[in-house]
Amino acid sequence: MSNLKGMVMGIQARSRLSCWMWQAMLPAVVVCLAILAGCAGVPIEALRAYSEAFQQAKDAGDLLLDEISPIISSKGTTARQNCGTSPLGYPQCFDPAVALSEEGRRVNEDPSIVARRDALAAVVRYNSMLVDLAEGKPATDFGNRVDELIKLVNAVATLGVVPSGGLSTLIPPSATFAKDMYSRLSAARANAVVRDAILNSKPDVQELLLALMEDTPRIYKVFLAARERDLIVANHEANAARLNKDSTTRAAALKRVNAIRQSISDFHKSLTAYTQLLNQTSEALDTLVIAASQQPGTVESLTLIAAEAAEIRRKSEEFWARIRDVRSAAAVATR
Repeated sequence: MSNLKGMVMGIQARSRLSCWMWQAMLPAVVVCLAILAGCAGVPIEALRAYSEAFQQAKDAGDLLLDEISPIISSKGTTARQNCGTSPLGYPQCFDPAVALSEEGRRVNEDPSIVARRDALAAVVRYNSMLVDLAEGKPATDFGNRVDELIKLVNAVATLGVVPSGGLSTLIPPSATFAKDMYSRLSAARANAVVRDAILNSKPDVQELLLALMEDTPRIYKVFLAARERDLIVANHEANAARLNKDSTTRAAALKRVNAIRQSISDFHKSLTAYTQLLNQTSEALDTLVIAASQQPGTVESLTLIAAEAAEIRRKSEEFWARIRDVRSAAAVATR
């Protein structure tokens, strides 16, 4: 009997010890579970950060195109070329396209500008679907976005091979990557095999990003030519004022000369930041496609995406700073 009582007391003692140990360990277990949950949540946030970062890159490209769009659109239109401020301080003509652009809208743009905006928009659509694949979402949910991407790629394939408005072609007529991507996505949409088509389109999108990078010398040439014309006018005004001994007008003209020169330098720097941004985006696609192929991506692959997103965001911020300088100098130059 005494042996049985001893066994019962031993079991109770061990039970009390187990309960005490579990209570003692519970906070640590809770902390560990919280850490694991946090680690599982990081990749999703990384994907969202990447998506937001590239949207910034696309907005940067649009801002850059805003700087040359008025120059391209004015070619061949004498009235617009003669618009400006009279010596008495009032506008010399009215341009409704300028009025609309002042409302932040982009209307009646040259096809060369439209092709470049469509190329940036196509990369955004492509990125958004890769992000969703990496998050584990099914490609069957992509219906409208696939249609939008097909439409954008077709527009780039059509408009991008036509020189217009002083800009040469965005895509060499001999290049087929845009047409190949259009055909692949169209066939995939019809046969419900969109996921593979998206993953296999990475080289085409990287070719498109390369085309945008290689387009920057032409963009700079257009901007430089326009600003050099402005320099000629401002220098002429400064010289005329000097001959007329009009120190006030001469000082204003010389201020515009310096501002124009500064805007050229700032635009060159903004193109540098923009090119680096596009290149970083192209490199990030390699990481993103790996994550999307795993469906959903692993913690390791998505953590790499977080690093890519941070780098894209950093380069975007560099670009914003440069383009603000361009616009600040341009504001002084047009006074």
